[in-house]
Amino acid sequence: MKYLSLTIDSPNGSVQIQGSSGIPTGGLDKLIDILQAFIYLFFTFAIVFALLVLIYSGWLWMTSAGDKQKIASAKQRMTYALVGLIVVFLSFFIVNFVTGFFGINIVTNIP
Repeated sequence: MKYLSLTIDSPNGSVQIQGSSGIPTGGLDKLIDILQAFIYLFFTFAIVFALLVLIYSGWLWMTSAGDKQKIASAKQRMTYALVGLIVVFLSFFIVNFVTGFFGINIVTNIP
């Protein structure tokens, strides 16, 4: 009930007024749990997708039969997949830094 309690400072010390029983609590804890699950799923999906694109690009390169246009297309896909992986990891570190700065630790509590 700490989310629905009220603390009033008085000359004799602080007085805490509790909310009624039966009123649901939760506050930001549920929102943080939802954000943790979303961030975990997003990072997992992005990493798996980038790795699949890398594998597919390698397959395209191997099956290009020496065609310069197909090789260039496969190289371009590989470059984009690697840049995507770098962006995902940088965004992970940025999210971790910003939430740690505000004291939320949303990324480090991912299961």
